[in-house]
Parts: sequence; structure tokens; C-alpha cells
Amino acid sequence: MPEAWTPLLVALVGAGVFFYGVSKTAMPVLGVLASPLLVLALTPAIAAGFVVPLLIAGDFIALALYRQHANWRLIRKLVPGVLLGFLIAALMFIYVDTAVLSRLVGVIILVSVVSEIWRQRGAGGEHESAPAMTNPAATLLFGTVTGITTLAASSGGAALSMYLVRMRVPMLVFMGTSTWFFFVLNVLKVPFVAALGLITPASLLANLWFAPVLGLGALAGGIVFRRMSQVVFVRIALGLSAVASIWLVIHG
Repeated sequence: MPEAWTPLLVALVGAGVFFYGVSKTAMPVLGVLASPLLVLALTPAIAAGFVVPLLIAGDFIALALYRQHANWRLIRKLVPGVLLGFLIAALMFIYVDTAVLSRLVGVIILVSVVSEIWRQRGAGGEHESAPAMTNPAATLLFGTVTGITTLAASSGGAALSMYLVRMRVPMLVFMGTSTWFFFVLNVLKVPFVAALGLITPASLLANLWFAPVLGLGALAGGIVFRRMSQVVFVRIALGLSAVASIWLVIHG
């Protein structure tokens, strides 16, 4: 962790943690705004260890609100692709620059966003009127991209959001499904991050300092979520997914 917490450093980390809190209760893909802030403030390695306990704490808050709304059938359909994505990401870590992989994934997500907007336009601009995705190959692709981005770029929310948008799920099902999905993934990350020495007493103490900020973000997200319509929710999901994909393409 940083030797000195300057006001600028506290502001950057606080903003990132706040966005993560909002993402847990309002829009999972909003985490794409939080990750760059923490990486900028703390460096990628320190941020990786710092953020995991906070993400799990946010997951518990989200589970308290949305746990009963998960669609486990959708999660089960995604698992084979996610496992394949983990394998591909692991191999790419060994043989290919991870920035190349991240940019490729960014292009795939961006194409998916444009394709989804096109599908909705063909259905008169209505999300509910556009047909749900039924192609098993497409489901496998979204699962694979989710697995790759989760492991290689910490941006799995964008791919998962696109999958759930394509499946035409209601807002509450969207939140319940994504909450359980990322809770399991974040818990599975703990042994790996701890083994790398990225979770330390100093990072856990910093987690305690910023936990109230996470709670404020989650509270704000819950208030915003209750006031959003399905149409607005889907448009924000698409917009933030596009931002996430462009970020990956530019920065890798």
C-alpha cells in the first residue's frame, strides 16, 4: 500500500470505491469506471489485492437486495464458456501479450453492443420486442468473453451485461443473476490473490477505511436503481458496455 495517503490519492481511491458500491446495487458494468481509477492511484498489483475484499463486501450488500431474483439456468448456460475463457486467458498469459488479448475482447464486446442496438432498431427500438438470444454458439461466445475479461482485464461486467441484455431479462433478474455470478467469482479469486501476497494487513486496514464509502455507493446505487425504468436500465447497460469495450481497445 502507499507509504503516504495524499488528498489526491484518497480522492481517487474513494471515487473508485464509490463507483464499485454503485455498481453492486445499480449497474454491474459501472465497475469499468472504478477499475482505472484504482489502478491509476495504487498500481495494478496493489489495486488487485486492495479491491477483492471490498468487492466481496459489496456482493453481500447486493445479495441482501437481489439474491432471490437470480436466474440460475442462465448462469449454468454460461459456465462452460466461462471455464473456456479462463483456459484461453491462462494460455494467452503465457504465450501472448495480455494487452493484445484485452484489445481483442474489447472489439468483440463493442461489436456485440452495436449488434444489439441494431437488433433493437429492427424491433422498433423496443428492448422487449427484440427476440431473446437462442443460439448456443452465441451463449458460448459470451461465456468465453466473460471468462477472459474477468481473468485478464477485470472487466467481466461488460460481457455479462451484454449476455443478460441479449437474454431479455427484467432488471431484478439482471441484478440477481449478476450478483450471484460475481460473488462466486470474487470468492474464488481470494486464494490466488492471497497466494501472490497482494492481500496484506495494510491492504485490509485500508479496506476498513474505505468501507463506509463503499456503503454510500451501494446506498446511492439502490436509490437510483429503484427509480430506473427497464428502457433506461438497458440503455445505460449498453452505453457503459461500449465505454468498457473502447477502454479495453485503447488501453489493453
